[in-house]
Amino acid sequence: MDEKRHVFLNIIIFVIVLVTSLFLYAKYIGIKGIKIKEYRVVNSTLPSNFSGVKIVHFSDLLYKSTITDDDVTELVDKINMLKPDIVVFTGDLVNKNIKIKEKEKEFLINELSNINATIGKYAIYGDYDYYLDSYEEILEKSNFTLLDNSYDEIYYKTNESIYLVGIPSSIKSNIKMEEAFKEYDENNRKWTIVLIHDGNTIKLLDESNYEVDLILGGHSLNGSIVLPYYGGLFIDKYSYKYYDEYYKKGITDIYISSGIGTNDYKFRFNNKPSINFYRLKAQ
Repeated sequence: MDEKRHVFLNIIIFVIVLVTSLFLYAKYIGIKGIKIKEYRVVNSTLPSNFSGVKIVHFSDLLYKSTITDDDVTELVDKINMLKPDIVVFTGDLVNKNIKIKEKEKEFLINELSNINATIGKYAIYGDYDYYLDSYEEILEKSNFTLLDNSYDEIYYKTNESIYLVGIPSSIKSNIKMEEAFKEYDENNRKWTIVLIHDGNTIKLLDESNYEVDLILGGHSLNGSIVLPYYGGLFIDKYSYKYYDEYYKKGITDIYISSGIGTNDYKFRFNNKPSINFYRLKAQ
């Protein structure tokens, strides 16, 4: 009996140490450091002049959650290291209910202004951005183009163009698909990238008649804590069924960023803060 009791106590101690270690890792280590996830987007209908274009996608910065000034500076340095042609931000700049001070606003403007992109920088509204009165000001002064149920036609090297469409968070805004796709022509369709914030917006796209090639989104943080063979642990209803890193639906490639900061759950496990780096390739 004493030997069995000893084994049982050892198992209990092991479990306690393991759980404590995982907790401390998720709370203090998993939330720090920015990983670069690299993808090759190969598409037979991409105009050849856009083959080789590099896109950096970041989302859910959630400044003032577990994200400090040093983390923002690290983010900018990592983006510039990749020498992107296009940079896109898919929403939630500052954590919810955080009132940033003037010096913090100026810090964000200064840092985001330092992001370099040869073609352009674009952003959309996340649901938290509607709580930030200075969101538009920060983006404008940082030389980001805010796409709000709107689009930009992008030219590169030749007169053949692609569309970049921006749709705001469906959680806080009315989605106006017809405005965002007002130049859409199904008989002469251009290669199209769509920026969304939450997976529920992809559901609305699914229900529309618009055919797109690449969707870039965020919001879910890929579940914050990702368990092997199970997936993300914390998924809200607005992520719908789009919360993992990648999906393929028909001709459409869908990438969901794991984000940089944290929301209600100040933990990350098996899911480091990250930015996505896409290389476009015409097939």
